[in-house]
Amino acid sequence: MSSSLISHVPNPSVLGTLIVPIVNTLEQRGIDSADVLENLGIAYSKAGELDYRVPVNVFNELVYKSVELTGDEAIGLCFAASLQPLALRGLGLGWLASDTVYDGLRRLVRFAKLLATEAEMHIEEQGELVHLHLPRVWVQEDYPIAARDFGVGIVARMCSLNLGQYITPLRIEIQRPRPMEPARWESMLATQMTFDSDHTCMTWYLSDIDQQIVGSDPALARVNDEQAEALIRSYTDDSLSRHVVDRIILRLPDGPPSQGLIAEDLCVSNRTLQRKLKEEGVNFSELLQGCRLQLAEEYLSQGNKSVAETAYTLGFTEPSAFSRAFKRWTGRSPAQYRDSVD
Repeated sequence: MSSSLISHVPNPSVLGTLIVPIVNTLEQRGIDSADVLENLGIAYSKAGELDYRVPVNVFNELVYKSVELTGDEAIGLCFAASLQPLALRGLGLGWLASDTVYDGLRRLVRFAKLLATEAEMHIEEQGELVHLHLPRVWVQEDYPIAARDFGVGIVARMCSLNLGQYITPLRIEIQRPRPMEPARWESMLATQMTFDSDHTCMTWYLSDIDQQIVGSDPALARVNDEQAEALIRSYTDDSLSRHVVDRIILRLPDGPPSQGLIAEDLCVSNRTLQRKLKEEGVNFSELLQGCRLQLAEEYLSQGNKSVAETAYTLGFTEPSAFSRAFKRWTGRSPAQYRDSVD
């Protein structure tokens, strides 16, 4: 689905599912997180929704409060240790299906804004070394340093899950004050740490991360790349096509809506809608199919809806019709797709 979407700078936000490992870690330590979330205005029940985002200042407050409640200076690393790939949406699944660990890191750089809208990362090759530069942070008195640890920990964990065995960076330079027990960082991340750095950089040997992974699935990775791109567009643009997608989602349970019906919802003529979508490089049919595919992958990945429920939610009259369409879109049956992400 190609487009020339008109973008605006969004309010800084973090992927909503990143609160899940935080809540899980607190609960494992016997801390009731419900009051904490409620006081911060975080709706945990929405964490599974496709487009749920948490304002970055609220997320930081949650991390800060977690440090306060646990008294654990390494709590950010503990959050990362409990993170599941599905929490990263299409990025997580695409990362796992990558050809190499290096390809996974490239996906992280490409889709960093899915995790946090202000995230800017880049990769630098230097001879036999590969450096991943993470975003700089402006450390203020009330900034939760554990959020920096969480980010570094996520990268280390996903690289290991990608390879199927533990792979350690050569070293990590991190923009955070030296902790009271630095040995915990070196133990949990299994590498040499440099604290009090003016930047954050994770370094690997190229030979360690550029080997072909047995069981990689480039086709599945590309499908999840499309989902990640769609999710990023969903909160970084204010285009007409975005509004069309919003209306399609609302009407899908009653059957696939017509272009004319969506035009009525948006108070424009059918001809005007068609013309403006063309100016943005898309057409209604592409948006409808892309929306159904994205939602289908989301529901099947979460596993909280049966194939039949997914079919009816997406406006199909019969599960068999949905199964045929999904296989046409992805080359896999819904059951095969669900098995691949379990």
